[in-house]
Amino acid sequence: MDVKWFKQQQKKAGVTADEISARLGRDRSLVSRIYVERQKMTLEQAQIFAEVLGVPIEDVIERAGIAGPSVAQRVALGFSDGDAAPFVHRGPEDRATPTIAQALGARSGIDIWTIRTGALALMGYMPGDHMLVDTLQADRAAPGDVVVAQVYDNARGSATTLLRRFEPPVLVAASTAPADRRVHVVDGNNVVIRGKVVASWRAA
Repeated sequence: MDVKWFKQQQKKAGVTADEISARLGRDRSLVSRIYVERQKMTLEQAQIFAEVLGVPIEDVIERAGIAGPSVAQRVALGFSDGDAAPFVHRGPEDRATPTIAQALGARSGIDIWTIRTGALALMGYMPGDHMLVDTLQADRAAPGDVVVAQVYDNARGSATTLLRRFEPPVLVAASTAPADRRVHVVDGNNVVIRGKVVASWRAA
């Protein structure tokens, strides 16, 4: 953890650790715990740090010690587009979201995400809904589990985040959209499960 770099970026962005914690939707001590390495930064938290500090997510991933440069770049690509994204607290309308998430079991390793598309609309997961994604269970997804995965296209140098049902060894959608009909084989390299959905809810 390169704390010096993070504090320099905070100063440049004009934000405090308390403000970053608020954007993460957690208590004020979260950033401090991450900085002193009492708590490891998750990929979802890295995305929010990147947005708040105004720096590339791959820099955050590398400086936080989550992954080396090549892996950081590949992971960063997966957050650029897709069916879901880490939740970012944007204002008063999001005030209840962290409270609901904590009641449903949000904690280190279980993060809030927001659904962007109707890839699982036929299962009731609609755009704008929130969900808890357990990144600690990424390797333990079972048949029928709803998961967040990343699909890499090395030829194009791009990646996409998918929200899908896991039917080993493939990921399948539950949508009437033709673009969602393709199945993806989880191979741990080009298609990687990043977390298992353990709860979801619809904002009022």
